[in-house]
Amino acid sequence: MRLLIFTEQTSERLKYTFDFIVGDLLGLEYDLTSNSESFLNHNGAKFAYANRAIGNELFFECASVLFETNITIQPLDFINYENMIGLYRVSEQSVLPFDMFASSFVMLAGYNEYLLHKKDKYDRYRPSQSMNYIGGFLGKPMINFYALSLKKLLQAKYTQLKFKNNKFEYLVTIDVDSAYAYLGKGFKPNLKGFVRSLLLSNFKEARDRYQVLVRNKKDPFDTFDEVLDVCRKYSIKTKFFFQVGNPSEFDKNNLHTFGPFKETIKTVTRKSDIGIHLSYMSHISNGVMEDEIQRLQHISGVKVTANRFHYLRFTLPASYVSLSRIGITEDYSFGYAARIGFRAATCTPFDFFNLATNERTNVKIYPFAFMDTTLAQYNKLNARESLEKILQVMKWVKEVEGPFIGLWHNSSFTETGIWKGWKNVFESVAKEASALTEKE
Repeated sequence: MRLLIFTEQTSERLKYTFDFIVGDLLGLEYDLTSNSESFLNHNGAKFAYANRAIGNELFFECASVLFETNITIQPLDFINYENMIGLYRVSEQSVLPFDMFASSFVMLAGYNEYLLHKKDKYDRYRPSQSMNYIGGFLGKPMINFYALSLKKLLQAKYTQLKFKNNKFEYLVTIDVDSAYAYLGKGFKPNLKGFVRSLLLSNFKEARDRYQVLVRNKKDPFDTFDEVLDVCRKYSIKTKFFFQVGNPSEFDKNNLHTFGPFKETIKTVTRKSDIGIHLSYMSHISNGVMEDEIQRLQHISGVKVTANRFHYLRFTLPASYVSLSRIGITEDYSFGYAARIGFRAATCTPFDFFNLATNERTNVKIYPFAFMDTTLAQYNKLNARESLEKILQVMKWVKEVEGPFIGLWHNSSFTETGIWKGWKNVFESVAKEASALTEKE
């Protein structure tokens, strides 16, 4: 059965939002109509999204943002209702006290990121300026909760509707900023590191470096087999993002011509999905992006269509326009370095919408829920505290039966310094996710 939705006018913004909530999240097919008579005479499932109620049918009062084409400052009037927080207060005639569809759109589209804002020292949009951070729900996939609310309202009135059966699933993504701590780093950097360790009386590090370089010990960043073994044990899918750009102040990766690094890429590609980890400055140059993708494709032997920007450094909409032009169809960068949670207020993949041109693109965004360095470095939490934070976000994602994407680094499992205990965190998260999947 198709759902009929009355709306006084339509727009690309409206169709994009309904496609995501009604189509992607609920799995319903729908039609739009602006004919009130045909809407009232329709005997199937329906609701109205308009300025006024249409008969006694389900009525969601609309704000204006989905029918606009410009970009203006939006009011930040947050409304709490049941387990949801939304924007755009509406009248008591409406089923909900806020416009869930307009709220969803401005967060999915990253609306505030198009407005004047102060960036951080790495030229990134700050989470503190986002709507869902200001509203206090950055850690919850709020749009997924909106969809659940809509589902309950429709189910209560139209029992014959068949909804999509969403399932919780955990995906481990690994950013390979540097495949090795010591190998392939050159004579001078290793000499400096060796001397520094001795001056700081860190004799263990000096000894480890020497043993790795003479091939008597495994490099501490070479944790690929351990990661894959844990994920295989708990039936968790993986995707590794390799950085193969030219080294720079912010890009400490091994040279893409280094033999052991190339072999690691080939080995991992046989066991896991992979993507490109585009370098720090790549987002301002299509040529650099294309060169790095071609390098990884040449080494791995597979077509590369997925990306995550290094340092999560990108701008809207330019970076995603560039990705589309060079053939990247999946991006895993949409999150924050300084805070865990959902930058677009959803855990579910969605098409990038270019507000500047008011059209959707062919780049699918896969939002991650947390990053290891956010917790350990930015928020300075220990392993136990970090695990608690991750499991809380996982609980919310499980409530909406959504995908749960974690961002890890191969260098985070050295069990030294701030990474003490993080091997246990990694396995504990995998174990809990596996248990939640089995309950379905």
